[in-house]
Amino acid sequence: MRTKDKRKSLKLVGFLLIILGLSTLSFKMISYIFKNIEEKENITNFKDNQEQKVEDDKETITEDKADTTPKAKEQYIALLEIPKINLEKGLYDIKSKNNNVDKNIQILKESNMPDVENGNLILAGHSGNGQKAYFKDLVKLTKDDIATIVYKNRKYSYKLVDNYEIEKTGKTTFNCSLSTKTLTLITCKEDTNKQLIYIFEEIEESDYNG
Repeated sequence: MRTKDKRKSLKLVGFLLIILGLSTLSFKMISYIFKNIEEKENITNFKDNQEQKVEDDKETITEDKADTTPKAKEQYIALLEIPKINLEKGLYDIKSKNNNVDKNIQILKESNMPDVENGNLILAGHSGNGQKAYFKDLVKLTKDDIATIVYKNRKYSYKLVDNYEIEKTGKTTFNCSLSTKTLTLITCKEDTNKQLIYIFEEIEESDYNG
């Protein structure tokens, strides 16, 4: 009898573990789906806002209004698109708490935004298989592939001119041209202590038409 009871107990425990595992997996899948929906809505809102007149970032709000008005959801300030790898991702302001490689593609503090003459916009993102591995497919890029940045109602198009790897030491040097605008993408090389660097140079600038 005791042996049968033990078997029943083990079966029950196994069954409960399976249910728990499936519940956890389902929760992660649902969270992922809702995250994707939210991301698409944020990108759509960003594109819609680009069609409107660019306003000053500083807004004057009275104390009474600040107390009664719900805080607006933070919006993207720019959009990165790389058609070859089906990447379309919004970027937050460099001072935002969401401008973090563990939450989003990160604009590094050493960056210049695309409207700066001969500046270098530097973006970092995770590779690998996680939900935040936005740069996982950069390895598929080859010379002359196109990336674009939409910023302040302007579209900046770049082509890939160089890519290389360096040791991950906490310091990074870039082989960038000083006579043109550049876009630099950084990610880690899986299962190594190296970083992958992708250098793009601007080829076109135009008004953004959606």
